[in-house]
Amino acid sequence: MPEALCFDMYGTLCDVSSVADAIERELDVPGGLAADVDALWRTKQIEYAYHRGAMDRYEPFDVVTREALDYALDYYGLDAGATDTLIDAYDALDPYPEVLDALDALTADRDAVVFSNGTPAMLDRLAANTGIDARVDALVSADDVGALKPDPAVYEHVADELDRPLSACRLVSSNGWDVAGASATGMATAWVNRDNDPEERVGGDADVIVEDLAALADAL
Repeated sequence: MPEALCFDMYGTLCDVSSVADAIERELDVPGGLAADVDALWRTKQIEYAYHRGAMDRYEPFDVVTREALDYALDYYGLDAGATDTLIDAYDALDPYPEVLDALDALTADRDAVVFSNGTPAMLDRLAANTGIDARVDALVSADDVGALKPDPAVYEHVADELDRPLSACRLVSSNGWDVAGASATGMATAWVNRDNDPEERVGGDADVIVEDLAALADAL
């Protein structure tokens, strides 16, 4: 039986930096500042997910995303009046250019799911808006277990949903920390290293490293 593929959504299938256009438009700021706000928003989003896990103070990913945006806007002294509109932009992130064709190739003879920290509602909206929902079998949310990646319980959950052992599931992610977390639990992993970053220093090296999803289709 071919292994099941578990695709991270944010930063892997969809480009989180594509919200920079909405930031520039809604806040009426220069493109460079919009990019800085976007980058800090993403950094704090990931940091807050880690921090809440370490403190055992879980909040769903939509709450974490809003908290991170609030921080980024406050840091740059920008008006928080556009917060709701910018949050809505997360429902319309751009898929990376190769993603839809690569998904068609990768899922032709394999079970495949989106596997993300995003809440079910977040994933439903983004997958429908991008056409990703038609290319995978299910959308699996960390929110179902009240934890966020890289908590081991989240990776165990996707294996349960697929009714397979972890070793028969492969995480596909552009986030090195996500790859490390999955590998540490016993999942196979594929790191889509779009930016040619060095590997993380927390163990759990990737089994496969590619530059984009098109290359992964060739590698597998």
